[in-house]
Amino acid sequence: MTAMLEARGLGKTFYSGFPKRIAFTALADVSFDLHQGEILAYLGPNGAGKTTSINLMLGFLQPTRGSVRLWGRDPSDRSVRARVGYLPENYAFYSSFTGPTLLNYFARLHGIAAAERKQRIDSLLERVGLADARDRAVGKYSRGMRQRLGIAQALLNRPELLILDEPTSGFDPLGRRMVRDLLFELKRAGASILLSSHILSEVESICDRVVILNQGRVTRHGSLDDVLGEGRGFEITFRDPDGVAAESLRARGITPKSDGERWRAVVRDELDAQEALDVIRRGGAVVERYDVVGRTLEDVFIEEVAAAREPAAVRRDAHA
Repeated sequence: MTAMLEARGLGKTFYSGFPKRIAFTALADVSFDLHQGEILAYLGPNGAGKTTSINLMLGFLQPTRGSVRLWGRDPSDRSVRARVGYLPENYAFYSSFTGPTLLNYFARLHGIAAAERKQRIDSLLERVGLADARDRAVGKYSRGMRQRLGIAQALLNRPELLILDEPTSGFDPLGRRMVRDLLFELKRAGASILLSSHILSEVESICDRVVILNQGRVTRHGSLDDVLGEGRGFEITFRDPDGVAAESLRARGITPKSDGERWRAVVRDELDAQEALDVIRRGGAVVERYDVVGRTLEDVFIEEVAAAREPAAVRRDAHA
C-alpha cells in the first residue's frame, strides 16, 4: 500500500552563532507511514519534537537528515500542499473579521471559485456549530468558538490529508464529541488524519495507529492493539431484571456474568462493544457503565516517557 505520508530517518538539528554551532537536535531518525483512511495518533510530551516534525511534514522547515514525502513528493510542492489541511496548536485570526469573512479570505487563497465559496463556507459553519455566530466578530469569540473556526478553515479545501495539532484544546465535552464525529466522517470518506493531542482518552477512542515520540525519537509505533498489548477490553455494566438482554448477548457469543443485581460483559473489540450496547438496550436493559479495562493509551504513554527519563536519573544518582 502506498503511503500518503512517509517519513524516513527524519532528523532536524538547529544551529546558532558564527561559525555554526549545534544548539540542539530536535529530531533524530524518525520514521513512520500514514495510509489512506487512517487516523494516526502522533503523541509525545512537551518538547518531544512533535511540532518540529509537523513543520517538516508541511514543508515549513527543511530536514537536516532523512526525508518526508507526501504522495511521494516533497511537501513544498504546491500541488501537494493543495491537498492538505492543517490546524496548528497556536494560531491567530484577524479579530475584526466575522467567521464567514475570514473563511472567505482563506478560500480565496485556496483558489476556490466564488460560486462555490459561499456554499462551502455556510456548510462548514453549520457543521462546526458556528452558524448562529456568523455575524459576530472573531475577536468576540470564546476559546472554543475560535477552535471551531480553526477546524473549519482546515477543512475548506476538502483535504485528503488532515494534520491537527491539539484540535480539542479549549473544548467542552460537546465540542470534543463534535470533533470525534467529524473525524470519523472524514475517515469514512477516505481522508487520512494525523492527530497530535494530550487528551489521550479521546485519541484512544478514534485512532487506528500510534506513534509515540520522546526526546526526538520514536519510542513506540504500531496499531492501537499492538501498542496496548493483550488484555485490553470494554466492560459494560447493566441492569437486566428479566435476563432478556443477557440471553441475547449469549446468542452472539458474549458471556455476561451477574452478581445478582447487575450484569457485566467484557468485549475485546470496540466495534463489538458498540453492537453489544445496542443489543442490551434493545433487550430493555439499562446500561449503567461503559469502561475501558486493561491497559490504556495513557498507561503506555507514561511508561514510555518514564523509561526514557530513567537512565538520566540513574546517572545523576550515581554521581551524587
